[in-house]
Order: sequence, then structure tokens, then C-alpha cells
Amino acid sequence: MKKQISRREFIKSSAKAGLIVGFAAPRILKSGTSEVYDIVIKNGTIVDGISDKSYKGDIGIIGEHIKQIGNLQNTTGKTIIDAKSRVVSPGFIDIHTHTDIEILVNRKAESKIRQGVTTELGGNCASSPFPMKYPLSDNVKRLEKKANITIDWTDLKGFHAAINRNGTAINHATLIGQGTLRGYVMGDDQRAPTAEELEQMKKLVAEAMEQGAFGLSTGLEYTPSGFAESQELIELCKIAAKYGGFYASHIRSEDKAALEAVGEAIHIAESAGLPLQIAHFKAVGKTNWWKLPLMIDLVERAAERGLDVTADRYPYIAYSTGLTILFPQWALEGGLEQLIIRLKDAKIRESMKADTLKKVQGYGWEKIVISNLHKKQNQWLIGKSIGEAAASQNADPYEFLCDLIIDEEFNVSHIGFGMDEETTEMVLKHPLVMLGSDGSSLAPYGPLSEGKPHPRNYGTFPRFLGYYVRERKLLTLPEAIKKMTSKPAVKLGLKNRGSLQQGNFADIVIFDPETIADKATFIEPHQYPVGIDYVIVNGTTVIDHGKHTEKLPGKVLYGPGK
Repeated sequence: MKKQISRREFIKSSAKAGLIVGFAAPRILKSGTSEVYDIVIKNGTIVDGISDKSYKGDIGIIGEHIKQIGNLQNTTGKTIIDAKSRVVSPGFIDIHTHTDIEILVNRKAESKIRQGVTTELGGNCASSPFPMKYPLSDNVKRLEKKANITIDWTDLKGFHAAINRNGTAINHATLIGQGTLRGYVMGDDQRAPTAEELEQMKKLVAEAMEQGAFGLSTGLEYTPSGFAESQELIELCKIAAKYGGFYASHIRSEDKAALEAVGEAIHIAESAGLPLQIAHFKAVGKTNWWKLPLMIDLVERAAERGLDVTADRYPYIAYSTGLTILFPQWALEGGLEQLIIRLKDAKIRESMKADTLKKVQGYGWEKIVISNLHKKQNQWLIGKSIGEAAASQNADPYEFLCDLIIDEEFNVSHIGFGMDEETTEMVLKHPLVMLGSDGSSLAPYGPLSEGKPHPRNYGTFPRFLGYYVRERKLLTLPEAIKKMTSKPAVKLGLKNRGSLQQGNFADIVIFDPETIADKATFIEPHQYPVGIDYVIVNGTTVIDHGKHTEKLPGKVLYGPGK
């Protein structure tokens, strides 16, 4: 009879095994080699992304790859980096980002590379920059003009070509967004697809997977992604599964229906036969925090059954998204322009109110902060909560919200303080959770410097290491590094990244474990972190003594179907 093990033992052993898939033990070189390296990193404390302990050692790099690890004190190199009192780790892999066309707007990838991020996965939450529909919408045309870029592609192959022409400081991978896909085929209609429409969507998923997508993403709290029922998503996921992809889901609810939403995501993945990645795992609103342990239990039970299920989360108690998420989905049928028409109708506006107030329940208008607006006359509202802004106008918060959406033509972003430290730590330390920023590559200058975005865009990885690991001692440093390197590498199937091993690509971060910290705040978010001395991408130094070298050694990474 097969020996039964406890759930805790199962999760612990599964998580440990998952981190070493595709990796071999590091080869330690004895001193005395006469090889000349392009870069030698000496005297560092190596946290390699796969071991449970750190160790002293040197790393020799030739070209794009790690040539040797061990005692290289008697070797020579064109560049010598003294990493004494520093940690040397694999480059951080941000598995949940919204860096899509931003990689073209600012190819230096400022806010990410300075965090130690060497690889990003875009196309999350149902949104990807392909397939691109022509003629371009007015909104996309405005974006194109504002960012000073040319959108001349239709598919992932074309988007990749644009990245390669432009060059980039970091490696870029992507999912295909199901919301973008559905909008391309069906527009913003709230209905089931016809047989022909479903077949067209399946063909587009197959095309994207063949061109290098890593899987399919949904954003089921948004439209038109959320207009899809489970069976439609299962059919699309089956196509991604054929190519070895995974399903990354911003689930249908993260508040009042969070338990049901986690269950649906698991059902879709199990039915389609592919791995699952649950995005920014959380329960929003004090009235929903009690659900978090039950949500975790659902994930653990799915892992017991054999589902490859993991999640990601950022180290903050606030989320960030567009204000339109506060309205019921039916109000957005036909597109955001239709929402504005409905908001101008007093009766329809009133009919939305109950659902919106339920959404806000548990944290209130004072914790919903405006982070970005487009019209100059409204800029003074950035940084104010809906409650504060409404009070300044002697207005009801709900009515103020509706009027602001109309005035800004729905282009309003917000930050919602809907979580707490206890549940945040519960998620961050779980063995099936990895780190993901849910942010974009921004910069404190140019078109990516607007507004007061969530500080996670600049501080996710340093904050995790500085506050939660060094100060809160939530995890050991090797445990934390795994969540940022080898664990996402395994999920993406990157066997030559995510760990410091001979033959791997030389994606490396060198940081001071005593000083690494985020500087970005909710008030002043456009600030780079501190404590990161060097970031090396594909064997080229991009951050040197905390300064950007202007080098662009990043690569487009291709998924398992290409």
C-alpha cells in the first residue's frame, strides 16, 4: 500500500522538487585555472537560486554565459568585480508584469533593471499588444503619438521584430491576452462566441504559441475578458496546452466571490490539462480577508491532485488598476465608451450603485486613491482619495466617481488599499507563491513618468529583500531568492536561466544585503531603489555601481511552442 503523507509534507516536498526541475548541482571549480574571462566576480557570497544555503565563491563569465563557479582567485579577467560583502544571485525574473509596448517606449527598462530584474513576462491579465487590430482605435493612436512609437505589427512575430529592432536592456517574454484576443474577434459583446468565432480565437492562440508565447492569460474582472464563460476558456487553454503553455489568470473576483473564482481557475486548468498561475493572489477588503486561508487550501488540494499550480504576489498591501473595475461588468458591455453613455443616464447610473458600493465595502472611499489622470485641469486630484476629492467638491463619492470617469473619458487609474500585512505575509511566504510586480517598466522621465503609479513598478524586488526578508525575517535569503529566480524559471520552462550554474546565461545581480531597499513610495513613486551595485544581462553589465551603462543586451525569449 502506498504510504500516505500529510498535506503539509506534500506541499513542502512538491515545492522543493519544483525548484530543481531542469537544474543540475553547481560545479565548483578548484583554483589554478589559467582561463581568461570577460568578467570575473570575486569574493562574493553566492546565493545560486537552487541551494538552501549560500556559499563563498567566484564566477567567471565568457561571452553570454557562466563559464565557471568556484575559486578563481588566480585567474584573470578583462573586468574584475570585487563582490566582497555582497550577495551574488541570479537575475530576478518578474513573472507578472505589464511591460508590453513600454519595452519600446523606453528600451533601457529603467525601473525594472535597477531592481535587479533581468527577465520580464508581459501579456498578463488578458491584455497583450497582439493581435493588433487595424485600423487602430483612437485610443491606441493617441498612445502611439504620445509615446512616439510606431505600431506596425499585427501578431506576436511582428511585436518581437519591433523589440529586436529597438533593442532592450532586459529579456522579454510574453503571454497572449485572452481579452485582447476576444476583443479582436468579437468586440466588447457580452455573449457566447459562435462556433466560427471560437474557432478563430483558437487559431489565433495556436499562432501566438507557435510564434513564441508562453501561454494564455485572462483578466476576468475586466471586459471583454470577463464576458467569457468557463467552457470558452477551457477550449482556448486546450490549445495553449498542446504547445506546452500555461494558464495565467487574474481570477473573476478577488473580493466577495474570491473563493469561487479560485475554484473556477483550478477547474479550467484541470479540464484543459495545463499548468496554472494565479495572478497577484489576494483577498481584497477587510470583510474578505478571512477567505485567504480557504483560498490557499483550494490551491494546496489542487496541488495534491497533481495540478501544477502556483501563484504570484507583490509585497504591498495596496493594488492598482483602472477605476472602471469598480462598476459591474454589464455596464461595460459594448466597450468603455458605452459605460460613459450609461453613466450619463441617471437611472442606469443609479442601477449600478449597489454593485459598486459592494465592491468598495470593507475598505471604503478613503482608501481608493487616484493615481493617474489625463486632463491637465484634473491633475490636482492625483494622490487624493475618492473620499477626499469628493469632499472637496461637496459631492457624494459615488457621484463624484461617475462624473470623473465621464470627464476623463474612462482614463483614470487608482490605488486601492484593500489588503493587510498579515494576509500579505501569509501569501508571500507560501512555498507555492513566487514574486511578481504586477507593474510595468517605467522611468522618472519621458512619457513613462506620468502620475503617481504604484511603487511596485520601482520597488517590488528590493522591498521584498529589504523589508520582508532582512527586517521581518519572513524567509531565509536563499528561500526568498528562489521565489525570484529558479521558481519562475521553472514555470516558464527556462532551463538555462534562473540559477547560477556553469553554462547558464549570465543574468546576475550583485547587491548589498544590509542596505538593499525600495525608495519608491505612494506619494513619490518615481524613485529607484538602493543597494544594488551591478546587474548583468546575458554577460553584459547594464548596471555598474548603480548607474545604467546604456547597454542593451536583452533578448526576446520564446515559449515552448516555437
